[in-house]
Amino acid sequence: MKKFLIQSVLLLILIFIAVAIFIGKVTTFPFLPQQAKFGEVIVNEAKLKVEIADTQAKRSKGLGGRKSLEEQGGMLFIFPKEDKYPFWMKGVSFPLDFIWIKGDQVVDLLENVSPPRVNQKDIDLPIYVPKESIDRILEVNAGTIARLNIKVGDTIKITE
Repeated sequence: MKKFLIQSVLLLILIFIAVAIFIGKVTTFPFLPQQAKFGEVIVNEAKLKVEIADTQAKRSKGLGGRKSLEEQGGMLFIFPKEDKYPFWMKGVSFPLDFIWIKGDQVVDLLENVSPPRVNQKDIDLPIYVPKESIDRILEVNAGTIARLNIKVGDTIKITE
């Protein structure tokens, strides 16, 4: 009898999930992998295809565990409010440029941030913080800031 009750409850849960998905009330489940969301960033007439990190889980993972980034690619971290959010390079295996953004304007730049050394402990990783509060940060391949001549004060256009 106990086995039948457990099976019935599980079946009801599955039916509920299927119905919720079908009628569009539930679009994501925290226990399932999230689909990557992409957008476009335009800076100095250059277009970059960026992955959007707009949830805590996506922001925490960032570019960690990846081998590389497309030349015209990046990751755009979007925060719910302005603050001086700290960043580090945990799990990143290639150098990056950081473009700190408030609203639609570049407010700080950090070029050629090196990945951690082999066997470097997390406690020894440098923490990078912008000079002022931001609501977004764009991480791109090292050299992109120089290549696109990005400067503090430049306007950034973002489409999701």
